Amino acid sequence: MDYDVVVVGAGFAGLACARELAGQGLQVLVIEKKQQAGQHIHTTGILVKEAQDEWAAPERLVREIRQVRVYGPSLRSAVVERDDYFFLATDTAGLLGWLQEETAETGVEIRVGEAFSGARRERGHWVLSESGTSCRFLVGADGARSPVAKLMGLDRNTRYLKGVEYAYEPAPEAELSLHCFVDTEFAPGYIGWVLPGVGVTQVGLACHATHSVDLRGFIRRIDPLFGLSRRRVLEKRGGIIPIGGLLRNFHREDVLLLGDAAGMVSPLTAGGIHRAYLYGRLGGQAIAHYLRDGGPYPGEVILKGYPRRPWQHAARWAYDHLPAGAMVEAALRMPRVFRRVAGKIFFDRMSWPE
Repeated sequence: MDYDVVVVGAGFAGLACARELAGQGLQVLVIEKKQQAGQHIHTTGILVKEAQDEWAAPERLVREIRQVRVYGPSLRSAVVERDDYFFLATDTAGLLGWLQEETAETGVEIRVGEAFSGARRERGHWVLSESGTSCRFLVGADGARSPVAKLMGLDRNTRYLKGVEYAYEPAPEAELSLHCFVDTEFAPGYIGWVLPGVGVTQVGLACHATHSVDLRGFIRRIDPLFGLSRRRVLEKRGGIIPIGGLLRNFHREDVLLLGDAAGMVSPLTAGGIHRAYLYGRLGGQAIAHYLRDGGPYPGEVILKGYPRRPWQHAARWAYDHLPAGAMVEAALRMPRVFRRVAGKIFFDRMSWPE
C-alpha cells in the first residue's frame, strides 16, 4: 500500500509528527520494532511544563513536582523552586500507550513488531525493503542509534551519556521533589536522581559513556536519606542519551530525522521529550506543506527554527572538565548565588532528565 509518509518509531517525536500529518489530511503509517507501547523503556519520562503544554497528558498518568532539591557530594542540599513552573513524573509505559491511542484516533496506522531494514528509491517514492510499503516521505524517529540514519546515509550520534534507573516501591514519606545529585564519583558528566513518581520511586544515574555506571554504589550512598534498602525493585531500565547536539546532516532527499535520532536533545541537561514533541509537530507541519503545497524542504525549515544556544555547549564543556561537585558544594554555601544559577538551569525553558 502507498502512504504519503512512513514514520519509523512510535516514541514521542514519531507520534507527534504522525498526529500532525494526519491532522493535515495525509495518509500516514508508523512502524515500531517493539511489540507494544512502553516495552523496554529508555527514559525517565519526566516532562517539563512546556512538554505538558505541547501535548497534555491525562492526570492519571502524571504526578506534579513543584520543586527541585540539589545535593552536593557531601549530601548538603538546597531547594530550588518557582511559583509558575513544574515538572511531571509520568507512568511512562502508560503515557506511551495513551499517545499511541491518541495518534491512532487521528487516522494514523500503527504497526508494531516491524523493524526498519532499509528503503530503495523508485519513481519518486521510498519502498521499504521488508514489506514493500511505499511512501513519498520517510521520517526516522527511531532513537539515539537510529537505523534510519545508518541505512539512509545520514549522520549518526557519537557523543552519549548512558544511564540506568530502578523503579522501587513507592516511598510515601519522601519529600515531593526532583532530587538531583551532583557527584562526579558516581555521575561524571551528569547527575543521579530520585523522583517520587507515579506509583513508584524512580532512582537513577547517568554518566559519560566511557564510565561504568555504579547505581548500586550510588544507592548505598543515598540510602540513609530514602530508605531504599527496605523497598523492592519493581523494574529496571537503561539507555543512552545523545549530547552532541543537532546533527549536521539530519536530512536528505525526502528523508528527515527527528528526536533523539537527530540529536534533538539539550547538550547540557540531556532533556529531549519537549523537543521531541515540538519538532515532531513542526516537522509534520513542514512535511505536509512540502508534499501538498510545494513548500520549502522540511529539513531546512527545522534547521532554521532550531534554537542556537552556544552557552549550553560551553556549559557542557565546563561540566565535563571542571570539578562540578566541588563547585556545587561551594555554591551551596552561598544560597542566593546558588538559587540564581540553579534556577536558570532548571526553569528557563530547558528540559531536565527525560
